[in-house]
Amino acid sequence: MTFDAADVRERIRLGEDARWELKEVVFRGNRLVGPRPDALADELAAFANGRGGILLLGVTEGGEVQGVTRTQLDELDRNVVDLCHNRITPPIEVDIRRFLIEPGKPVLSVEVEPGYAQHDSPGGAYQRFGGSKRRMSPDERRRLAEIRNQAPFRWFDKQPVPGTGLGSLDDALWEPMLDAQGRLDPRRGLARLALLASEAEAAAEATVAGVLLCSRAPERWLPNACITATHYRGKDRSSPQLDARVITGPLHRQVADAMTFVERNMQVDAHKTSARMDQPEYSLEAVFEALVNAVAHRDYTIRESPIRLSMFSDRLEIATPGRLPGSLTADTMGSRQATRNEAIVSILTDIALDGVSRSGSPGFLMTRRGVGIATIAHRTRRLTGRSPVYDVSDDAVTLTIPASHRTMPKLFARASRQGRAAGGTADARLAG
Repeated sequence: MTFDAADVRERIRLGEDARWELKEVVFRGNRLVGPRPDALADELAAFANGRGGILLLGVTEGGEVQGVTRTQLDELDRNVVDLCHNRITPPIEVDIRRFLIEPGKPVLSVEVEPGYAQHDSPGGAYQRFGGSKRRMSPDERRRLAEIRNQAPFRWFDKQPVPGTGLGSLDDALWEPMLDAQGRLDPRRGLARLALLASEAEAAAEATVAGVLLCSRAPERWLPNACITATHYRGKDRSSPQLDARVITGPLHRQVADAMTFVERNMQVDAHKTSARMDQPEYSLEAVFEALVNAVAHRDYTIRESPIRLSMFSDRLEIATPGRLPGSLTADTMGSRQATRNEAIVSILTDIALDGVSRSGSPGFLMTRRGVGIATIAHRTRRLTGRSPVYDVSDDAVTLTIPASHRTMPKLFARASRQGRAAGGTADARLAG
């Protein structure tokens, strides 16, 4: 929406409508005490859940321009940015501008674009109707979610992460991603890859993709951007745990460490024919493709849930937070392509395999061919005679890979091998 100071003056004279909100601010010294942060977040989210709009801070509902100091404007700016990223889920992006309406009486305008999802704020889920906000009904929320899922996606992984910068990223991780020209000007090179939000500002923040791919501890800024791996003795989560680990670090290391966890805990059955043949419990290539898909396509706006890798006596499950991206369904996953994280997917196609043994995948973590789903299905059927199963819900996509029939009965042998590999831990747990 294009507007200038004259438009702002005209709007103040006319009052509020569906696209404009006037909001009085209260300071105690230079500390903002009104409006309440939660109430302000509700107003911003209501615009994002509707057609967008503009919030004018520093103007009463009656149209009186209050007049605030430069320091108070800075404080308003900081508070709005914090609300957009930390009190609205998923976060929203806004365009903040300052207008001098009268001598000594500036106002802060906050332009909110229509969101790319249904955005929740502290008061619940609101939408702008006329000159006020209204709490959305369950039916309205479902309709909005359906509409937004079909809309052109705005890449969350390219959004800046507050409190980060170039110094938050490990140069040993990002240097191999840059070409020769990018290494001469790292800020520009990282911005071109969408790992840094801007090349022009020295204080530019790292993006979600930058934190996930180039930080040693992404969970510091993105809670639960990790994999919880658990190996159970039986067929459900009430069974004793034989092994458990929270896997953190940059995404490529998460994949490598999760593969190590699966290899350490799965059974390999030996068959004597003309030569010894090993029959693994799972196709490592299928597991590898499934893990790469999980870290590449999970919904990182969902901060409450990690990726869950669960190994049972008869199957392996990988639960990835979020719905399927775009208009994909369980039936179209194998024939169509869609991604939720454009920058992450682009980088993963250029990261060489490191420490991932026997994955069966050539060269890089991800290929551009879009054959991951087909590979999982083909390798699993060839090994087990059964197909993997996808369960799609509003909260997660869960892939179940069946174990090979020939290896399932030998749980104790598997646990003994685990115990030897892990210094006796698995044996001790089994004995207990």
